[in-house]
Amino acid sequence: MPSTIPRVTSSSISCSSAVTIKRQPPNPSRPNLTRLVACVSSKEEKEVAHCVVWKKKKKKKKKTTNYEALFVSSLVVDEKYRRQGIASKLLEEVELLARESEVDNVELTVNNWNANALSLYEKRGFRMLKEEGEDFKEKIMQFAEDPLRMVQKRMVMVVK
Repeated sequence: MPSTIPRVTSSSISCSSAVTIKRQPPNPSRPNLTRLVACVSSKEEKEVAHCVVWKKKKKKKKKTTNYEALFVSSLVVDEKYRRQGIASKLLEEVELLARESEVDNVELTVNNWNANALSLYEKRGFRMLKEEGEDFKEKIMQFAEDPLRMVQKRMVMVVK
């Protein structure tokens, strides 16, 4: 099934309202980007979370539609709706998108101090990526270019 088809799933979670995960229609100018939205329905539908996913192209093959992984660039849940399973539902949809896109991995970065997010990602099957072959001097140069690398961890999940 192509990933460009909007998919709607619905499930009941621990909050009093039902949560619906929707894939927004793709933007023609960014076909490798998918935005997932979590909505709760009470009197009217309200967006309470979103997740932005990029398809990472394989390196060294410029004009190809083959992707090596999905990259979760953003996963945000409204503070009032946290710890109710909404982020897990979004990640389930990311896994489904990965299978549909025929990629083996889902990648993301997470801040070191975000213990709740780290715990969630580990429960969902993400593991820390090891940066092999880098010596101390090379790491210092990378941190100077991108200071966020000091406070973020890269994680990967293998999709089965």
